Amino acid sequence: MTSRISAPREFATSMVQVGRPLRNLPKRSAGNTPADMPAAGKCRHSDYCFDDGNVVLECQGTLYKVHRSILERHSPVFREMFMLPQPEGSIEGLSEENPITLEGLEADDFTRLLSLLYPPVLGDCKITTVEEWMSIFEQADRWQIDCLRDKALGNLRMSYISPIPKILFWMRFRLPEEDIVQPFIDLIARPNSLSLSEAQAVGLELLVKIACARDMARDEGLCPHSGGFSVRRDEALSRIVHEVFYPS
Repeated sequence: MTSRISAPREFATSMVQVGRPLRNLPKRSAGNTPADMPAAGKCRHSDYCFDDGNVVLECQGTLYKVHRSILERHSPVFREMFMLPQPEGSIEGLSEENPITLEGLEADDFTRLLSLLYPPVLGDCKITTVEEWMSIFEQADRWQIDCLRDKALGNLRMSYISPIPKILFWMRFRLPEEDIVQPFIDLIARPNSLSLSEAQAVGLELLVKIACARDMARDEGLCPHSGGFSVRRDEALSRIVHEVFYPS
């Protein structure tokens, strides 16, 4: 039986502040798989199975043979995981037949994280799209790699993200409220109401608040508008956003 380290996505939402407490990691299993048992249905990652690696991880059937020291140096979560006491004679994580299994995350996301921990060229970064930086942010937040988390957030702030995905991402990770005031204004001020797919994405509670804010904006004569920039109008819409979404 291989060790399973569960990393649920909702864990990330509770790990936002620097200095946050380490999560309570589950205990490893006491049993071992026989060393000669084949790793059925598993494959080695072509880039992240190093000959001198000393810990084997598995994510969605993909095996990674990496360096414990690298993971421990950058991630207090991995450091805590490797400090868990092991049964005498345990060989989990020491071979491809007995990997430590990471649950609750996608192999592509974990691979993307490793691409920054093991850059093919020092200082090189091949992460370019919003989706990739969101993935890096999530992984960095999950494993508490704060320098990567800050880098990902900085890149996301400089990128255009359509209002609803940005709002949902910022709210999920409890990022600064002021960063999504403008996306809320864009939703409130746009001529069309939310589509069915958008309504399903935001959920009932947020949908009701958006509808309420749109009604308030119309009642005050702020919408619809012909475009352009108006300080007074934007200040009024910002006030509505704070009243509806961030009441004191």
